Parts: sequence; structure tokens; C-alpha cells
Amino acid sequence: MKKLSSVLIVLVLLWALFGCGTTQVTEGTPEPEPTLKPTPPPPPPPQIIEHRNSDFGGGIPDWVEKTAIELEKEPEYDGYFVLIEDHVGKSREGVEMWAKKFSAMSALAALIQNKVRDKFVGAAAGDKDFIETYMEEVVKSVSEGEFAGFREQDKFWVRKRYFDQDGNVDHEEFRYLFLLTVPKKEISDAVKRAFNGAKPDTEEEISAKERVIEAWGDGFED
Repeated sequence: MKKLSSVLIVLVLLWALFGCGTTQVTEGTPEPEPTLKPTPPPPPPPQIIEHRNSDFGGGIPDWVEKTAIELEKEPEYDGYFVLIEDHVGKSREGVEMWAKKFSAMSALAALIQNKVRDKFVGAAAGDKDFIETYMEEVVKSVSEGEFAGFREQDKFWVRKRYFDQDGNVDHEEFRYLFLLTVPKKEISDAVKRAFNGAKPDTEEEISAKERVIEAWGDGFED
């Protein structure tokens, strides 16, 4: 009986020493953080492998790989709106067919509509229906006008190769681009002439015209 009691006492002591200690270590051990999958690297940038000047050993114009906003910030285009119109296709013949049908005047009309509408946004706080009607008359009049300073500065095509994340060829495309410019002052002057040509009849229309003219300010030159 004494031997049994002694054995039990030893077991209890061993449990107290090693069992509790193990529990404390386990409880004090921080949980491992979840393993995050590494972010895959981006694919290599696309490469221009052929272009309009390839056969003549020429280079690629700087404007081809820039945006219109970037070009307008350059001294060369100070005082001009810059428009880059492009078309993407699977074959050179396809994009050249688009280029033959491309209408620079239609592109200019769309540019004018967007620029003038953006300028008029501040006027639409009140009498919205009248202001929008008057604005549309002005925009239509201006977009149908002719601009002596409007130029097709350049046109170009490129063949681009794109890659996947492993660096393998993903696809290729052809892109045809037109670079167009028009002086901001010519558009501003055309809008002012349109203001004078539109004759409001009612008090609401008169108020709308005044608000639009106020929002216009000095046009694209302020």
C-alpha cells in the first residue's frame, strides 16, 4: 500500500513538473502566421517589333508612345489641343483600311463637343433644361465650323508584341495612329461667335445664356 502511494505521489509530481510546463509552453507559443502566396511578377512590357519606318531604317516618333495630355504639356504644343486617334487590329491590312476611311474632321468635331461641354459643366446648376438646350446649339454650331489652324501633324503604324507573366509571347497587334492639333484660340473664338448667333427668346433662355457665358469666361485661354 505504501509502495502504491509512493508511486502515485511520484506520478503527480512528474505531471506537475512536466505536464504543466508543457501546457504553459504550448499556450505561450504564438500561432504561426498564415503563409502568403508571393505576388506574381508583372509581364514584361510590350515591344514594338515593326513599324512604318522599319523598311527605311528610321525610328519611331516620340509622340507615338505618349498621350495627348502629355503632349499638350510640351512647349511645342502650347496653345493647342492635341488629339490622338488610333485603331487596333490583328493585321496591317486591317488597320490601313481603317486609316483610309478615317475622317479627321469627324474626330475634330467630337473633340470640340467634349471640350466645350466640359467647359460648360459649371453652368448647369440651375435652369438645367434651358442651359443644356442652349449649350447644345453652341456646340453644334462650333463643331460644324472650319478651323484654319487644324492640322494632321503625322500618322504612323506599329506592330506590338505582348508577353505573359512567364515572358512567353501572348499575342501581337497592329495599331494605326493619327496626330491632330487645333489652336485653342480658334475654338474659343468660334464659341464666342456662336454666343452672338444664338438669340434667346424668353427670360429663362436669357438667364441660361448669361450663365453659360459666365461659365465660359475667357474660354480655353483663361
